[in-house]
Amino acid sequence: MTSHAAASRDVRVLIVGCGQIGSRHLQAVASLPQVRQIDVIDPRPEALQLGRERLAEVQRRQSSQTIRWCTSFEEARRRGALCIVATQAQGRSRLVREIADALGYTTFILEKVLTQSVQELDELVECTQARQLRVWVNCQMRAYPFHKLVKQRLDPASPVMLNIVGGNLGLATIGIHKVDLFVFYDGARRLESAGSQVAPILQRTARGQCDLSGILRASTAKGSQFTLSYAGDHRRLDRLSITSRDYRYIFDYEQRWAAESDAASGWAWRSLPFADDPLISHLTAGFASEILAGGRCDLPTLEESLVAHRWLLQELQPHFSRLLERELECLPVT
Repeated sequence: MTSHAAASRDVRVLIVGCGQIGSRHLQAVASLPQVRQIDVIDPRPEALQLGRERLAEVQRRQSSQTIRWCTSFEEARRRGALCIVATQAQGRSRLVREIADALGYTTFILEKVLTQSVQELDELVECTQARQLRVWVNCQMRAYPFHKLVKQRLDPASPVMLNIVGGNLGLATIGIHKVDLFVFYDGARRLESAGSQVAPILQRTARGQCDLSGILRASTAKGSQFTLSYAGDHRRLDRLSITSRDYRYIFDYEQRWAAESDAASGWAWRSLPFADDPLISHLTAGFASEILAGGRCDLPTLEESLVAHRWLLQELQPHFSRLLERELECLPVT
């Protein structure tokens, strides 16, 4: 769809996958006044019903907005302005290729974890480059105003130490957000393993896949260090801290509280406001609106997200293989 169509407030959006996350994306785009048509694809009747229920909660919908509920690509309309893919990670590159070829979409927001293997990650990159697709990845933490503010405080040339401690929210499922945040702060083009201590227990996720608990560590050429520690016996939210030569801050997700200090003030702690809204239904509305209006948003592009995804998939592969007692090419994560 052309920018003129977007400007005339006659935008079509496609949602592929309408489960717990996809239905929240649906709420987000349904609240945008410029979105007049939404196609939702999911073969599961219970997922489409969840979408209908959550759509009824949206208070700012346009009366002229139309929704098409589809169980296959054949039922969806072609050439919309934006496609949001909220399916599980398995087969992600094939799915994006099919959407682009069958329905003509060229602009995407993809859920993470992007793929289940580095090989499929490479296939996804090849697919998007060959078809000249514009792709953003829903690793939204780097887009929070709070984290953008903290990055402005850091000297780009100075290495940082980022430490995150919490309960077992999942080294893969939630860990990808934290690794991407480290890449955002450091600006790294590559991460190196600095050792890991993964617990010998497979954690089952709500979506029928697996995850891990334990400790992951990475480093960068600049000298930055990253540690992610998730205990397997509780689910407390994260406590995050970052330290550099001239600046430091701490951040408690449970209490929604943050403080900073710096060398210039003698390292005296002072509170930082934290008002970021982590709800998917609100965040996606902003990202989609920015993409539709100007062809950009604060989410990482596919290319920017590769650093974190490559490292995490490679780091976790031997641990999943050991615990499942077979050499895995695709990790059972989503």
